[in-house]
Amino acid sequence: MHGLHCSKNSESKNNFIGLEKDMNMEIKAPAKVNLSLEILGKRLDGFHDISSITQTISLFDKLQIERDDQLTLESPGFELHSNKNIVYSAAKKMREQYSVNLGARMVLQKKIPVSAGLGGGSSDAAAAIKILNKIWKLNLPLQELISFASTIGSDVPFFLEGGTSFVQGRGELIRELPDCKIGWLVIVVPNVRLEKKTKSMYSNLTENNYTSGGLSRKLEARIRNGGDCPPQLMFNGFLEVAKESIPAVEKAFSIFNTVGVHEIHLTGSGPSLFTIVKRKEIATALSLLLTHKYQLESYVVGNVSRDTFQV
Repeated sequence: MHGLHCSKNSESKNNFIGLEKDMNMEIKAPAKVNLSLEILGKRLDGFHDISSITQTISLFDKLQIERDDQLTLESPGFELHSNKNIVYSAAKKMREQYSVNLGARMVLQKKIPVSAGLGGGSSDAAAAIKILNKIWKLNLPLQELISFASTIGSDVPFFLEGGTSFVQGRGELIRELPDCKIGWLVIVVPNVRLEKKTKSMYSNLTENNYTSGGLSRKLEARIRNGGDCPPQLMFNGFLEVAKESIPAVEKAFSIFNTVGVHEIHLTGSGPSLFTIVKRKEIATALSLLLTHKYQLESYVVGNVSRDTFQV
């Protein structure tokens, strides 16, 4: 693997690692949490309709892309199978669909845990789509990018803009919201690796796990009117399924209770759990306790606004 070309990027205070030349760009790809995630039912195409309030957070991967003759993907220190990776798949499909005769050298630095319900792969794919739209000079409008992103993965359209959004359909219907006032989050990632996790979790759902979407709509109204995110509106239809089918989730849930935390939320289809804490120093203390006493992988994060990642 040849050395990474380092450019004169300077990190701005809004977390975007700016553009340098139109041949070579690098951005941060943020993780997300679902402040609500309701499953409305199964669709005729085999997917499920959802209703979710989704929020980008300050846990990031980094993706650098430079124009090249070939299409390649590297990820230093991370085991990578290019042909199965969503970033490579998105780039390959984008090149084919829009008849691009250029390539790109993509270098991905992973920090977001994999298959954790935090959307890392989808965020990386969205970052690739945004950069390639620029360096390949496609100049596709946002709606076209959203339409294309929805063919890559259900979470990918949301990450094209991020921030706080009301997400519906199978993830392609996105309604922007004002930034949610949620303070700090302590995230725990149980030590479990699940094959085809999302597909497996959806297959475990029954009609008893379906809801109307009413809680998500109430939370949307609360956020739109400048309010906070009350725990009673933060519902995830996968929580009971995850606790029943993944012992590590039940164990982490129990540890949260042991240390006095009782407002515990699942993100995505799991296995990551999070709680909201008003002050950063309390969040940090809680995270350290979970890490050192209970050996749980834990992160302290804040929310990230929509304006941060515009290319």
